[in-house]
Amino acid sequence: MPKPEVTIIDIAKALGISKTTVSSALHGSGRVSAATRERVKAMAASMGYTSNRAAQQLRSGRHHAIGLQIPEDVLNLAFYMEFAFGAAEAAAEYSIDLLLHTKRPGRPSHSLAIDGLLIIDPTEETFPTALIAQRDTPIVAVGAYFGPGAELVNAWIEADHRSLVQTVLTELQRRGASAPGHVALTGRAEPLWMSRVTAGYTDWCYARGIEPHVLRTSIEPGESEIAAILDAAGDNDALLWTVQGAATRAMALAARRGDHTTQMATMASDPGSSNLVGIDLRAREYGQSAAKLLLDVLADKVEHGSKVLHPAVLSTPKG
Repeated sequence: MPKPEVTIIDIAKALGISKTTVSSALHGSGRVSAATRERVKAMAASMGYTSNRAAQQLRSGRHHAIGLQIPEDVLNLAFYMEFAFGAAEAAAEYSIDLLLHTKRPGRPSHSLAIDGLLIIDPTEETFPTALIAQRDTPIVAVGAYFGPGAELVNAWIEADHRSLVQTVLTELQRRGASAPGHVALTGRAEPLWMSRVTAGYTDWCYARGIEPHVLRTSIEPGESEIAAILDAAGDNDALLWTVQGAATRAMALAARRGDHTTQMATMASDPGSSNLVGIDLRAREYGQSAAKLLLDVLADKVEHGSKVLHPAVLSTPKG
């Protein structure tokens, strides 16, 4: 296995100083004493640090910051916060700050002092206003989007949700499910990845002669809403939930009601879903990859319209 690349964060930790001081010492910027500069350079040499050309190009940017736009109604979901942490970690390796920007549908976006923007789960409600606010700012979209302004996206990164949902359903079938239902999202404009989950579900069902049964829930369903879904499931012996965290709560509620046979599965695993079949989107790694893609865009290392596939994995109950 190749040795991990040494970053300015590693040097800063070794010396007990800030990454900003390390960056200034290595690149001749800022107010750093000669003694500190020599100490930093010596440590960098001993650790095998090599300067990154992309980082050098980024330092010539106007703001030394990138932005991450997240829909406001998903901030309580673990995936988005883990994604943000990963993006921040990747940006920090280049001495770049990450600004978190929430977007509420119907509310105008305001311009951010950033050199590039990550837009997660773009929809026709959130994407065009971001384009207007940021004007010529390079953009990486996290998730597919074909609405107005899509041609202006510099690069894309996404998981293959249509294929992943079929992987989950096949695993449920292997575990005995013969009539799985799907609990999709309602009450907001769906990002394209959610629509692809539903499309993948119906394709899988029709290919096996199973009648699809799609139910709908809000982004953060309460117990009464989950109970209504369980009541409406009918003959479904498994339920695949799109919204993160809902499958775990549904399984607990079903058990309290005496139902220990209906399988629950999720398209976005979290720490509480280790006893469920689901998809681990590897949120922190996803955020890191998205931020690095944007940094490569800013360094002119990526062709316009490039697409990157983020690998997600099937997770199954432990034990």
